[in-house]
Amino acid sequence: MNEHIQIKRRRFLGQSAVASGLLVFDGLFSRVRAANNKLSIGVVGVAGRGGRNLNGVSEENITALCDVDTTRLAAAKKGHPGAATYTDWRKMLERKDLDAVVCSTPDHTHAVIGVNAMKAGHHLYCEKPLTHTVSEARAMAETAAKHKRVTQMGTQIHAGENYRRVVEAVQSGLIGPVKEVHVWANAVYGNVGLSAPSAPPENLDYDLWLGPLPYRPFRKEYAPFHWRHFWAFGGGTLADFWCHFSDLTFWALDLKYPDTVHCHQGEVRPERATVQMRVKYEYPARGKKPPVTLHWYQGGDKPDFLTDEQRKKWKSGVMFFGDKGQLFSNYGSHQVMLADAAAEVKPPKPYIPKSIGHHAEWIKACKEGGATTCHFGYAGPLTESALLGIVSHRVGNKKLEWDAKQLKATNCPEADQFIHHKYRKGWSL
Repeated sequence: MNEHIQIKRRRFLGQSAVASGLLVFDGLFSRVRAANNKLSIGVVGVAGRGGRNLNGVSEENITALCDVDTTRLAAAKKGHPGAATYTDWRKMLERKDLDAVVCSTPDHTHAVIGVNAMKAGHHLYCEKPLTHTVSEARAMAETAAKHKRVTQMGTQIHAGENYRRVVEAVQSGLIGPVKEVHVWANAVYGNVGLSAPSAPPENLDYDLWLGPLPYRPFRKEYAPFHWRHFWAFGGGTLADFWCHFSDLTFWALDLKYPDTVHCHQGEVRPERATVQMRVKYEYPARGKKPPVTLHWYQGGDKPDFLTDEQRKKWKSGVMFFGDKGQLFSNYGSHQVMLADAAAEVKPPKPYIPKSIGHHAEWIKACKEGGATTCHFGYAGPLTESALLGIVSHRVGNKKLEWDAKQLKATNCPEADQFIHHKYRKGWSL
């Protein structure tokens, strides 16, 4: 579709600005095509996380459903009998009546779907991690900004009350300036077997499932869920859980691009994701905020300094070290321990507004030009850090000196092969 016509059709007014973690589009859409001020939404990937995201936007008009698995597609169709169905998202994007797209496919197809959806004039909700490679994350953020699309990455925990209270506590100086953070995720990926190649099930269009990747024989572990265990399609625990737990550190500390990234523990495997990895990230100072060192652990591995009681209580979590104390947090709760044990913990008065819901926030912004908290200008850099940890690991656990502007590890040219995808013919951003 001609992009000038598409933008004119939407009559999207105003300029974008990033402030306080929000992407705000001043002005509003003069009209939403569907009746009753509802968005016309196309959903790509309709089961698993896709099914939950479909439920999250189901109060809008679900105009189109797309999935490469016809069995899953038929099941979703029962809940939305008026929706057109597709196995090829490219055909779906040819529709001229879509306002927005929800993408919940395997990681390796996020960018090719997302970038093309935004270029076609659609707002985008995309599951985490935002992309499969570093350069794709940058492309998603730049495309969203260039075309002024309302975006949201699917890190639903971001909408929780606990994260808001932790951000307020850290930013208010309750534990003093923070220079060190430890983040650990208990989830385990990479522990599946690898069967012999076989014919894909009849209900799966395996060629479309591979999307931009070079052809490889089907194995039963790949689909529908265990693709996360393989580097070719996902990024194991680091890619899957970084955007949940390190989201809290990025939000609280205003982090963006690291100076160095070093995966320094974990046996490198060519195909399957590594179960346990330790990664050290160094982030520069941000204004008056000091540099931050972030340590990542996964697969049941935890910081060595934790007591037995802490290991039991905080199976996954984030620990902020400040000059005045420490703060532990997981998804739903947190604990402050001040250096002065006799001092009273006085949390700041809450100032971050309660979320109306992660999906609802995006829908409201699509209609009114409001704000989203996990827009791609925030989610892109968050995802890049996760993927850089994987790059450091896959080049042999080498420390990367990262030039964010040039999108290059200046001391490690072999990292390029993992920073950028080579798409097969017929597929592009």
